[in-house]
Amino acid sequence: MILHAKELEFMKTAGIVVEYNPMHNGHIHHIKKTRELSGCDTLIAVMSGNVVQRGEFSIVDKFTKTKWALEAGIDLVVELPAFYSLQSADMFAYTSIQILEKLGVDTLVFGSESGSIDTLKMQSELMRTDVYNESLKTYMNEGYSYPSASRYALESLTDSMLIKAPNDILGIQYLNAIHKLKSPMEAIAIKRVESGYHEPYNEDLSIQSATALRSRLISGENVKSYVPSYVNETLKDYGSLQTLSNYDEILSYTLNVHSKETLESIFSFEEGLENLVLKHRDLEGFDKLVNALSSKRYTNARIKRALMHMMLDIKKSDPLTFEVPYLRILGMNATGKSHLNTIKKDLDVPLITKITRKKHPLLETELKVTRIYGLKIRKNLFEKEFDPVLIY
Repeated sequence: MILHAKELEFMKTAGIVVEYNPMHNGHIHHIKKTRELSGCDTLIAVMSGNVVQRGEFSIVDKFTKTKWALEAGIDLVVELPAFYSLQSADMFAYTSIQILEKLGVDTLVFGSESGSIDTLKMQSELMRTDVYNESLKTYMNEGYSYPSASRYALESLTDSMLIKAPNDILGIQYLNAIHKLKSPMEAIAIKRVESGYHEPYNEDLSIQSATALRSRLISGENVKSYVPSYVNETLKDYGSLQTLSNYDEILSYTLNVHSKETLESIFSFEEGLENLVLKHRDLEGFDKLVNALSSKRYTNARIKRALMHMMLDIKKSDPLTFEVPYLRILGMNATGKSHLNTIKKDLDVPLITKITRKKHPLLETELKVTRIYGLKIRKNLFEKEFDPVLIY
């Protein structure tokens, strides 16, 4: 049985799902609004690590991001395993909500372009109807990817614009996950302010998109006005910031050692994607390859996630499931530690605060990610995987 915070008379617990790629002023707004709206005693973040959902490496490593999260006032930082991070929105959301559910979170707070939880709930309910499923099937039979087919199916049934907004789309999937898990978790949507998800740099705004900030950082430009001071100090001295293009040589090598048969064994290589990849494998670098492979069937993000699965050698036969098998703590403060002590006897999966020799296959995949990531980052990250949990 999972013990929910509602059953713990003295405590309220809120949860957020984050990537902090990098942390910026918009994330600080999210944290402050979460505490204000939920009235929580404990704030838990499920965080993507060295890879992120868009199918890329994080610009900085997960241990650095954990320190940022704790400095920003989060009480407990829990890892979203890399295998789950590198999934489409529905499975990314499902596994994230599972983790929060197991940790006794009673309120989820997420950013949203609309800020309308009632409208998002209506969209979520619509996705559970027969008419939606029939429309979805029609568009997928026409060759559209699942995200595109889902969007077109919803467009055919509603005049809402939410289904075109990235954070709203993910918010709907959070609500779907809460329903699927039969969780009593309450969901609150807060409106995204100033800058949209993909918006370019705008000097008139105090909150920039992570996309705009990554672009400025890679170009060597200043982001001081748009990130917390401790984030800015870290970034100034960090060294090699990571982008997919840093791994072009590793990608090229991996492409050249694969055959059609071996690619077919890689997780997420379906519907003839292996043939398309082999046809274009002589293109140089991630950018050119992703552009060549993207289509109405294969979105840009899906292609990048598939190439990451290939580089990381994640196979369909690997014993990996979407039922969360453990909870790995990356960092906590005294409040987070107290929360774990309160609920740990009721957890139905192991709680990991330090990696030992006996490792779950999902954790082995995590370590593999860090090995590959560490090839370019010039930091001894792999050894840090075995350090005790960060206490703030």
